[in-house]
Amino acid sequence: MSAQRSTLLLALVTSFLLAGCGAGQRIADLNPFAGEEDDPDAPARADRISVLELEERLNVADNSGPLVLPRAYVNTAWPQADGYPTHAMQHTQASGGLNRIWRTRVGEGSDNNRRVNARPIIADGVVFTITSEGRVSAHDLDDGSEVWATRIRGVEREAAEDSFIPFVGRGDRVLTFGGAISFDAGRVYAHSGGKFVAALDASTGEEIWRQTALTPFHSAPTIADGRVYLTTDDNELFALDASDGSVLWTHRSISETARLITAPSPAVLGETVVAPFTSGEIVALSASNGTVLWSDSLTRTGGLTPLSSINDIAASPVILGNQVYALSHSGIMAAFDMRSGERQWELPAGGLHAPAVVGNYLFIVTVDGEVAAIQRDTGQVRWITELPSFRNERRRRERISWAGPVMAGGRLAVASSEGDLVFLDPATGDRMEDRDVGDPVYIAPVIANETLVILTDEGRLIAYR
Repeated sequence: MSAQRSTLLLALVTSFLLAGCGAGQRIADLNPFAGEEDDPDAPARADRISVLELEERLNVADNSGPLVLPRAYVNTAWPQADGYPTHAMQHTQASGGLNRIWRTRVGEGSDNNRRVNARPIIADGVVFTITSEGRVSAHDLDDGSEVWATRIRGVEREAAEDSFIPFVGRGDRVLTFGGAISFDAGRVYAHSGGKFVAALDASTGEEIWRQTALTPFHSAPTIADGRVYLTTDDNELFALDASDGSVLWTHRSISETARLITAPSPAVLGETVVAPFTSGEIVALSASNGTVLWSDSLTRTGGLTPLSSINDIAASPVILGNQVYALSHSGIMAAFDMRSGERQWELPAGGLHAPAVVGNYLFIVTVDGEVAAIQRDTGQVRWITELPSFRNERRRRERISWAGPVMAGGRLAVASSEGDLVFLDPATGDRMEDRDVGDPVYIAPVIANETLVILTDEGRLIAYR
């Protein structure tokens, strides 16, 4: 084993041990600000000022007039991790009460060895998932019945033979972090955090082709115009031919070993690919040959702890019109001109999930549990709603993680590690109603055919309509 690999493995093992175990460890994996306070005399959250706020924080601008959204439409598919290749789903419709219509187990949940990390996808009335053990399954969207299931083979063997960043060996056990799934033109493209991505027949689950890399794949695949785009753990972007998996071109970004356990995907519009990297880089490339068009870095120095300085762009970028929107974990959100890469505006906001773009507004969930509405042309903040960040707010114990948002018929849907599904009014940020999911949730919901779908950390798939 090389000295570099030994150093990386030791760093990951150390971080894994520091993160703790169980549910607390899962939250620490997604959002490392999971510390606790033991001071019984600590003031209530409403009476305290965060040290981070002494630097920068989101502030509501003085606005007049109502927040107007475009008319909702019924999207019949959510084919890739963040919807369409641009990741701009707009105002998706859900005219029903969004009550639970079915619930089923689709595979194993997260544990000390594996993580459920992939958003479900929906196409042709079928929900496709991949769970922590590499089990890919298809379920009917209307009743949850299983259509087919298969298991991507070789993940544990590859990890054991050559452990790298998303794998840690503990005796005979192998820890696997990650996985992702996408759909296009009758095929499902999936990986389970291993060093290969596979194309499966969406009707049967039979493997059509697979392509390997020297290091494990990290991002969710984005498929556009016959190409599959995805990145590896050492920040190499692959463009594959969707028909046979052959490599068309690659682009290597700055290598960065510190990352969060999410699966952001490149955004594609026309001949432009916008890819996020764990180094904090965001790079626009030519879709045809990988030529770099422009690049920028959403990094912030001077964090109070090493974890607060992680610059990973853990959320997928979004393209709408001539603008690109992206945010890093370390606390920078920016809008870019897609042609030139020039920054249009910038905000002090960090997050783990892609913004929801609806008309002239962006809706985000920050790492601090704030849901915010932002005017996408100016960057002005219209409203901010604070969701609970800890079970014990006074002592700041047992951090709560929030995933989303997704627009569902005039309601913003966010889900939590406490098993809450919360609906907010997009015009005001007011909390409208809640649902009890019953399991922790760390993956943002998806919606198609007016049905909201959630994959829980216990490996359960739940539909609301």
